[in-house]
Amino acid sequence: MLDAGTDKRILLAALIVQVEAKLAELRTGYEAARDAVLSTPHVMKSKREVFGQESAYLANALALNIQERELELRTLRNFRLPENPRRVVLGCMVGLGPEDGEATEFYFFLPVCGGMEVRAQGGEGTVRVITGRTPIAKALLGKNLGDQVALPTAPPRETWVRFLQ
Repeated sequence: MLDAGTDKRILLAALIVQVEAKLAELRTGYEAARDAVLSTPHVMKSKREVFGQESAYLANALALNIQERELELRTLRNFRLPENPRRVVLGCMVGLGPEDGEATEFYFFLPVCGGMEVRAQGGEGTVRVITGRTPIAKALLGKNLGDQVALPTAPPRETWVRFLQ
């Protein structure tokens, strides 16, 4: 399981690799959609020939997604992780669990890539990335190790900050 030896920098590097892989996948899809637009005749022979239009819509959507992922990648590469934080702040890894037990859920609080998951070293656990806009991040922000947290789930549940790095 995750513990104090877990290095946030390694998790951040793994997340960067994931974003780079997704970006490469999006670029491949964009190239295919763009080639389909360019190879389709510009004059439709019937009202049912919409392949060129659909390819153009897809290429535009992929281009916007590529821009968003590039911004995320720049943000992650330039992000500075806090050293020994005393409270939950941006850049912290937080573990939540029962009052008398170990952490069972792990979150990495970053400015981008919310919802992505990263495997810890050795595949010993999964850490979910959350951003400041999420309700769970709002509930955790500013908490200390050992604090009780009311998570905004359905139904709401109480848990404790068991791990803070």
